[in-house]
Amino acid sequence: MKPNMANLYLTHKCNRGCPFCFARDVLKESGRLDEILTIDEITRFLDHYGRQVDAVGLLGGEPFLYPHFDEMLRLLLSRGVFAKVFTSGTNPLPAPLDEMTFKDVLGKMSFVVNVGTADTYNERQYSNLENLLTRFGPVCSLSFTIFDLTADPTYLFDLIDRFHLNRDIRVGIALPIFNGGNACIEKERYKEAGDYFIRAVKMAAERQISLSMDCGFTACMFTTEQIGAMLSRGTEINFMCGAAMDVGPGLKVWNCFPLFQLGKLNALDYCDIEELRAALVENTDSQLADVPGIFEECTDCDMRLRRFCDGGCKSFKSIKH
Repeated sequence: MKPNMANLYLTHKCNRGCPFCFARDVLKESGRLDEILTIDEITRFLDHYGRQVDAVGLLGGEPFLYPHFDEMLRLLLSRGVFAKVFTSGTNPLPAPLDEMTFKDVLGKMSFVVNVGTADTYNERQYSNLENLLTRFGPVCSLSFTIFDLTADPTYLFDLIDRFHLNRDIRVGIALPIFNGGNACIEKERYKEAGDYFIRAVKMAAERQISLSMDCGFTACMFTTEQIGAMLSRGTEINFMCGAAMDVGPGLKVWNCFPLFQLGKLNALDYCDIEELRAALVENTDSQLADVPGIFEECTDCDMRLRRFCDGGCKSFKSIKH
């Protein structure tokens, strides 16, 4: 993530219900579903930090269900703030996107579309997904969460070819939320998940498609030979914690949704965006510093000591066994 980028967490509402959802605890609390990041709060955040933030990620929930999407997008575009929308694409395009194509937003916004397997969509949802990819294909990238280790990733490559999408797929791994509660890849299955990722890397390379790691992967998921195979196929390797800065309702800020319950800061309490980022890291590390990684071996691991690997997602460290 760019140093001058922040995520705006717009709404809790979502129509997908993924079993590994990071927001699962929040979505179970029906009284919180109407919480949103208001236009006034977005404006105040941008005014406060000025050009220190020139790009934002738009998150949910589902950003397309945000009730003020039109006003928000026009605000961002008027200030020259680049918008990256993280969406499932399964809802109708909100205004003004329903009247635009990729040519209208080129250089101004992009989409990261998290896709599930074909059997997770109904007819209407898949039609909405196709409409998004048809209109905005060249500024769309796919993302995929490793959860079902038997799923065939070929359909991802087919979507890229069919709709002329960006030829890199952002791949995450299903991680636990703070103190558990959602479905995830248990750490005992990490090597199995690593083998799955390697198979996907090789299949993608045959179609001139590359994969990029989102956070949560560990170096020990892979053999030296497998790491070499990834590098030779253009895989963007990342074994470090890439915790982002999420700004949510009430201008509360947290590191990332797996650590949502760990504690939040007030976005406007700091003068400098880097000062806010540093405070978030300190807040997290102060509560989870007693466990160096998700495996016992992480304590003395040379990869971790050399800062090549962070020892996995910090959310694992919060789960009591």
